[in-house]
Amino acid sequence: MARFSKLMVVLLSAVFLAACGDDDDNPPPEANLRIAHASADAPNVDVYLEKDKILSNVPYTGASEFLSVFAKKRNLIVTPAGASTPQVIDSTITLTSDSFTTVVVVGSLTKGTIEPLLISEDGTVPAAGKLKLRAGHAAPDVPAVDIYVTAPGADLAAATPAVANAAYKDVSGVLQIPQGDYRIRATLAGTKTVAYDSGAVSLAAGMDLVALAVPASTGNSPVQLLVLTRATGTPRLVIPDATSLVRVMHASPDAPAVDVLVDNIVALTNVPYPAASGYLGLLSGTRNFKVNATGTSTTVIDVSAPLTAGKSYSVFAVGFLAGIEPLLLEDDRSVLAAKARIRVIHGSPDAPAVDVRANDTVVVPNLAFKGASSYLEVPPGNYVFKLNLAGTGTTAFTSPIIALGAGKVYTAIAIGSAAPAAANPLTIKLLIDK
Repeated sequence: MARFSKLMVVLLSAVFLAACGDDDDNPPPEANLRIAHASADAPNVDVYLEKDKILSNVPYTGASEFLSVFAKKRNLIVTPAGASTPQVIDSTITLTSDSFTTVVVVGSLTKGTIEPLLISEDGTVPAAGKLKLRAGHAAPDVPAVDIYVTAPGADLAAATPAVANAAYKDVSGVLQIPQGDYRIRATLAGTKTVAYDSGAVSLAAGMDLVALAVPASTGNSPVQLLVLTRATGTPRLVIPDATSLVRVMHASPDAPAVDVLVDNIVALTNVPYPAASGYLGLLSGTRNFKVNATGTSTTVIDVSAPLTAGKSYSVFAVGFLAGIEPLLLEDDRSVLAAKARIRVIHGSPDAPAVDVRANDTVVVPNLAFKGASSYLEVPPGNYVFKLNLAGTGTTAFTSPIIALGAGKVYTAIAIGSAAPAAANPLTIKLLIDK
């Protein structure tokens, strides 16, 4: 009996060693898996395959390189960083041998819509002198968009979208394009209304990119571009919107209607006193503004100004026509849920310094021509504004009742002439910044 037991031990050991040898000779097939975090309201996350943690503390817009993992059905689990619960994603994905799969965590955690977006790719290299680009929509609160990939100076009006009517979670097929400088723009589907503008970006031959529009919390666009690369050490790039917003107002009380040119291209035509445009989206950088008498080449203002991406500005044409000049101000359009925010500007060329009163309380003292207050935070409600000669009780102008709403941002500008019987007398114009 003892001899039989020893024989069984020898046989089982041989079988075990043979099995180990088979595993070494025939390792399990592998797949390539990449993870990107595109849920704007979710915290940093950990990522598991079954019980094995493969990524730790991935922030919003963070992404891994492609990881080699066993090719089979896998249980993908995503949790808040450092915690095992809640499992905000618990999903089964199938990874086949030698495949390339990108999993993008999309949706909103607070709304309960967080989920995995799977993008299947291939491992082929781009053609000589070209790069591969896929474009997608991963911003849940943004409607369908058209995506343009053009030369930096291309006129959008004449361009055809590279990807048309891309809805949330849509990802295009592969675009093979020559290396060079490009500009990526997204517009509301079916329109030329730009929602995102990358500005000029240089794309090199051999790149293999997935560019996703994801939510942005700052800047002038609701989205930014999360670009997934295959470059070692640089798995992703974030390209924010490159636009500035500029509003123009005709505040010269004796000037005729004007045209406004940006970099010698007409942007606004036949603007009368005291009209103000909406905000125009312009690429950041130094832009040239000209104000011409309508329909002529007679330039009364010619100024260049540096514009910073993500910021908003107002350009006021102030002064009498003989001395008309630009007043450029940066606008702070951030909102307060429970209060109104309002800025006051003195734009009357012949009015002396004034005290600005709101419901008979001085809120801005001794404001001179071309002066501007900071943004004041006030309770929502009805206000009557008065312009008093600085330091006196003499009122030069009293406004009608003006309602200011919570969560709104305003600019109140004093315009017109203080001269008796002026054609355009002293008044206050209220602009809505946001």
